[in-house]
Amino acid sequence: MAAEETDALSSPRGDFFHQGVITKLFPSNNTGVVRTESGRELTFSYELVVLVGEAKSPLDLKVGEPVGYDLGWTSNGLRITKLKTYPKTGAEIDPPGSEGQRNQSEDLPPQNLPDKDSQ
Repeated sequence: MAAEETDALSSPRGDFFHQGVITKLFPSNNTGVVRTESGRELTFSYELVVLVGEAKSPLDLKVGEPVGYDLGWTSNGLRITKLKTYPKTGAEIDPPGSEGQRNQSEDLPPQNLPDKDSQ
């Protein structure tokens, strides 16, 4: 096999994980949900999932975050057993309109508008 050929089993990110997006996190229940590329939703338990990649604890996971995952059978059926988080890109770190950015109107001086009762 030539070096430029890619493995048919590898993901677009270059690893062998299935790709999905975290859609729900339930910290009170220590569980979460990942939507697969096909649209199916699979659950995981904070206690049973192995984290690899950027996230070091389940508290580092965020809704909407793209992840790689691996599946396994548990006593509760098919579950995610391994989650891989990826380094954040510039757009994911500070998206436009995020809470951390100030609105331009905050820099404007206050306007003296007449009271509706003073007319």
